[in-house]
Amino acid sequence: MKKKLSLITNKKSASEGEFIEVKWNCDACPDSLLMVVDSGYKCNTTPVADSGSMRIMMSRSKRKTTITLKAIISGKKVAESTSVRVKNIKRSRASRANGARGMKMRMERLYAKWCVFCAQVKYGWLSLKKWQKALWIALLALWLGMLVYAISSKPESPEPSNKMSTSSLIVSEEQNVFV
Repeated sequence: MKKKLSLITNKKSASEGEFIEVKWNCDACPDSLLMVVDSGYKCNTTPVADSGSMRIMMSRSKRKTTITLKAIISGKKVAESTSVRVKNIKRSRASRANGARGMKMRMERLYAKWCVFCAQVKYGWLSLKKWQKALWIALLALWLGMLVYAISSKPESPEPSNKMSTSSLIVSEEQNVFV
């Protein structure tokens, strides 16, 4: 019987972060064809065409990543698998931080996120109608007024509570009188 599915990779071993090339072919006309990449930590399923190739980046894995091509041909399930041994890269704390260069990268990422946030706010503001903008400005003014009032007002000093002690003395005196 002729083999219906073929699946090959360009490497049998790769390091974490490295790309591998996966090629497949399905001679029969399948009802559905899925590519499943299982690293042991995470499993990704992607629908694919009858034949083609794909680059896959090897991520953290439990020693091997299994790539499976699953097809349903005339109501029957057919599968073809191959494995790639993955060498996990162990990073020390010093190499992760990487000094000034790592800090610069984090600052660049933070700046990029800030720029995206500003662009989203600007777009949101421009898409508002005039009455909505007026409402937002009024709410902002109200909030700022409440904030200034809360900061500038002095807290009220509590009155001395002599009444409590006086009433307790009176009660105790009355009890002495009745006894």
